[in-house]
Amino acid sequence: MTAASRGLNGLFHQHSLRLPSSIRAVLFSARPQYAQSRGTIRHIASTASRGYRYPSSSGARSFISTDPILSAVSRTRQPILLYKAPEDRRWLYKTYALASGCVGLGLWTLKFGNELPIDMPFFVTPTYNVVGLILLAIGFVAVRRPTNRIQSLEVVPTTIGGPLQLRIRAKPAPFLKEKVILAHIGEVTLSEKSMPMVTELKDLEEFRKQKVSEDLGDGFILVRGWELSARYIYKKWTMFFNRFKHVVLSFGIVRLNHADHKWKIDCTGYLLEDGKALDRIISEE
Repeated sequence: MTAASRGLNGLFHQHSLRLPSSIRAVLFSARPQYAQSRGTIRHIASTASRGYRYPSSSGARSFISTDPILSAVSRTRQPILLYKAPEDRRWLYKTYALASGCVGLGLWTLKFGNELPIDMPFFVTPTYNVVGLILLAIGFVAVRRPTNRIQSLEVVPTTIGGPLQLRIRAKPAPFLKEKVILAHIGEVTLSEKSMPMVTELKDLEEFRKQKVSEDLGDGFILVRGWELSARYIYKKWTMFFNRFKHVVLSFGIVRLNHADHKWKIDCTGYLLEDGKALDRIISEE
């Protein structure tokens, strides 16, 4: 009885924990795979954390230390003005007068062209319509010219240790309330460099102030008269064309992009270092 119980007990202990080979293979092979997957997950997590790690601020600090404007703001904690819009109300009134005149003349041209007699040549009415549409387009472009203009642009300090910011004062329209926008320097871009445009505007202003009789000489009076009239016509045409470019074709305008919005910088206004500081601090897109 004792031997039988020992045999039964041995048989029970021998086969009670023995599992089929397929189940054993699954159980014992899953453990190393699970450990490997955990290691892979840890590797991916560490790689992702390194990928999303913020860049070091040493580059920003070196840029601030090398730029005299930014270093002065960081040292004195006082804002520095980079740009101020020109204060010329006459330009605003002239722009709206031009826009109103073009729109009115364009509407009148369209109306006059459609009221012509039927026996007129076939190209007359389309010609009036094309001229009227061109005048309307010029008027609508001129109306948009004084909108979204920056009134002033400053580099301002923030809290101790914080990055420097730009304070943008802008008006969506001339008669609306001024908006104040604070943006980091890296968040804004320029459509183009401002210094070449400032240089061209200065050359144009010197040309406007130059007398047509300068260096005319002492030649024959008819020759001098012809040369004087030619210079006068050339100067008036050049000035008219440049005013037209300034009002209609946005000549002299640099756009500052911030948060998918474009603000206008008029290069006829005040620019620190003739635009060098602005071009140096804000990158071109």
